[in-house]
This record gives sequence, structure tokens and C-alpha cells, in this order.
Amino acid sequence: MRHKKIPAYLLLFLCCFVGGQTTARWKEVSAPSAACLAVVIDDFGYGGAGEEELLELEIPWTAAVMPFSERTEEDAQKARQAGKELLIHLPMESLEGKREWVGEKGIFLDMTEEDVRERVREAYDILPDAVGVNNHMGSAVMEQPECLGWVLSEVAERGGLFLDSMTTAESKGREMAEKTGVVYLRRDVFLDSTQDAEAVRQNLRQAAEIAKRQGSAIAIGHVGPEGGKVTAQVLAEMAPVLEAEGVRFVFLSQLAAESG
Repeated sequence: MRHKKIPAYLLLFLCCFVGGQTTARWKEVSAPSAACLAVVIDDFGYGGAGEEELLELEIPWTAAVMPFSERTEEDAQKARQAGKELLIHLPMESLEGKREWVGEKGIFLDMTEEDVRERVREAYDILPDAVGVNNHMGSAVMEQPECLGWVLSEVAERGGLFLDSMTTAESKGREMAEKTGVVYLRRDVFLDSTQDAEAVRQNLRQAAEIAKRQGSAIAIGHVGPEGGKVTAQVLAEMAPVLEAEGVRFVFLSQLAAESG
């Protein structure tokens, strides 16, 4: 039995149709995922106000824990039990403010390289499961490449990430992270430092819009008088709204994995 020849115009149509279907499927598979928003809550380690309310939130977020505080281990364990990941909130010398505000075990510019490295190692010994480090205060250290490089070299040895809290516009964080091989992330928005719920709402909305526009964003909030219960209240209220808009709350380490 002889097969009829397929006319050239029909063959061309079939090729275009199949090609179009393949392209459509490829576009569907490679379409960008939901905008990712990583929330980091600083200042765990003091049993600050709002801690319990924040830990009750079901969304993923990252707890930045002060490593040398009176309730470091207790607060870290609470965060673990609540299913949150940990970050070392490392105290560093600031351009403004008193030295004692940083604490006896901060990172200071007059320290030797070995002293700086030992301080970071000590912080990791206390919080061994931390995914990395972010700076508490620290504007002076963040502007000083040598001292910052010593800090980041130790973070690199642990395979950790570094979140630049952007306490100074003159930060050398990105530059030194590239030199030491550390995955570098930077804060986009501070959520609080206020007890005004509407201000926190606006800041969270700003972070969500950045995530939608850029694919990801990082927002930093606080326990204690810098936010605490108000920040927990706003996150509980707005998280379902933002998720319905396509925003996906993620751990900081998830953004680091995409950046690395």
C-alpha cells in the first residue's frame, strides 16, 4: 500500500504547531517563581518583647541571635523548636555611640587579627548551627576592609553567608565578601525601630514590592522596644495578604542558595 505524500504546506503547518506548543511549555516551566521575601528578626538573646508572638508565626523567618548575651542559648533553643533558622547577630564597633553599647565581646578596630578571628570562632561555638552572620551596629567595622576581612574569612571557613545590615552607606561588605568567597546578601528594608503599626505595615509593603520587582528582598525587624509585638502583629496580619499576591516568605539561607 502506497502512502500519500504530505503536502509541503501541511508539513510546514505541523512543524510550526509542534514548535509553538514546545515553546509554550518551555515558557511555562521557566517562568519566574513567586517573589521571595526573607524576614530577619534581630536582637534575640535578651528575651525581648514580642519574642513569643514572633515565634508563633507560621511563616519562615530567620532569628538573628546575639551570641554573648545572658539568654543566648535559651532564645536560640526556642527559635529552633519553633522551626526557625539561626543567624549570628555579631556585635561590632559603631561610628557613633558608646563602646559599652556594643558589649565586652564585640568586634573592635583596635583588636588584632587573631583576636577578631577568635571572637568569631567563639560566636560559632555558641551557635554552631547558624547559617551565617549579620552585623549588630558595626558601622565602623563595616567601613574598614582589613578588620571586616578577618571576620568574613572566619565566616567563609564555616561555609556561612553574610548579611550586611547596611548600617552605613560606605559599607565594604560586598567588596570583602567577594575577596573572601562569602555569599553576600544585603538588607533592603528595616521593618521597625518604631511602635507605630502603620509605619511597620508600610515598610513591609515596601519590602514586598521590592521582592515582586527584583525577585527577592530582605527585611530586618527586631524583638524588644525596636519593634517586638507590633512587628509580630503586622506580620501575622499581612502575611496571608502578601502570599495571596504571590509573595513567598523564605529563610535567608534559601536566598543565599540562589545567590551562591
